[in-house]
Amino acid sequence: MARDNGGKSDRYRRELEVLHRIAVTLSRSLSFNEVLALLARELMSAVDRASECALSLWDVENDQLVDIAAYTEHGAPNWPRGEVYAPLDLYPETRAMLEAGAGYREYRITDPTLPVEDREVLEHWGWRSNIELPLVVEGHSVGLIEVADHRSARPWSARDVAFCQTISSQAALAVRNAQLYEDLRQQVDRDPLTELLNHRAFYERLAEELARSERTAEPVAVFVLDLDEFKHLNDTRGHLAGDEALRELATVLRSVCRAGDTAGRLGGDEFGLIMPGAAADVDALAAELVERVRAVTGLSVSAGGTLAAPAERNPMRTVGRADRSMLAAKQTAKRTHRRAA
Repeated sequence: MARDNGGKSDRYRRELEVLHRIAVTLSRSLSFNEVLALLARELMSAVDRASECALSLWDVENDQLVDIAAYTEHGAPNWPRGEVYAPLDLYPETRAMLEAGAGYREYRITDPTLPVEDREVLEHWGWRSNIELPLVVEGHSVGLIEVADHRSARPWSARDVAFCQTISSQAALAVRNAQLYEDLRQQVDRDPLTELLNHRAFYERLAEELARSERTAEPVAVFVLDLDEFKHLNDTRGHLAGDEALRELATVLRSVCRAGDTAGRLGGDEFGLIMPGAAADVDALAAELVERVRAVTGLSVSAGGTLAAPAERNPMRTVGRADRSMLAAKQTAKRTHRRAA
C-alpha cells in the first residue's frame, strides 16, 4: 500500500511539474506552432501509458483535420508524418465531438465493433489504442488532441482523460493568443492588393522550405513570373486596369497551388511560386503556368523556373536563378518560359 501511495505521489508531482512547465512556457510563446508542439511533447511525457501524442487543427470550411504537431516516446517524428489532411466525412463521430466542443472518444484495436476507417488508422500508425478529445478555445473547438498507446489495448482511465482535458483547458488562452498573433502576422505578411505573401514573407518562407529540403532531401522548385507589357497596359488603360490584372494573376497562382505551395508578389508585376516536392520537369511546370494564366485571364506572362540546389540555403540565390531565366524568356519572345541552367 505504501508503494502504491508513493506511485500516486510521484504521478501527482509529475503532473504538477508538467502543468507548471506549460504555464511558464506558454506565457513566453506567441507562435501557434510552438504552442501546439509544446502541448504534444508535454502530454506525451505526462501520461504514463502514452507512446505518442498528435495534434491537428480543424479546418471547418473544408471539413477536414490538418496535422500540425506530434511527439513520440522516441522524440519528434519526421514531419509531415503521412497524409496531412483527414476529411471528416470519413469520421462523422469525431466531427460531432468537435462541433459539441466537449467529450472524448476512445479506440481499441481489440474492439470488434470498431469501424473500418478507425481500425485502419490504428493499424497504420501501430496504435493499440488511443483517445481523442477536442482542443477548445472560448467554447469552440479549434483542433483535435490524440494520445496513443503502442503497447496496450486496455481501456483508458478516467484520470488520463481528465489530465488531458486539464492541459487542453490550461492551454486555451495561450492558443487563442497565438491565433490572434498569427492573424496579425498574416496581415503584416500579405500584399494588400493581391493578398499573396509580400516580398519579405516570400523569402522567409523559401528559407524555411530550403532548410526543410536539406533535412528531407525533397526537391523545391521555384518560379518567377512577370506580366508582359505591363507598363503599356497601365499607360493605355489606366492603373485600375493594371491593378485588376495583378489581382487576376494572383487568383490563378492561388488556384494552381497545391497544399504546401506558396505564391507571393515580389514587387511590381513580378510574382514568385514555391513548390516543395515538385520533382516533375521544371520546364513543363513553367509552360503549364504560362498557358494557365493565358487561358484563364487572357494575360501574357513570361516565366522562369529552377530547382533549388542540394543543401542550398540562400533564398536570394535560388530566386535569382529563376529571375534570370524569366528575363531571358522575356527578351526572347515573351509569353514563354525558361529553366535556369
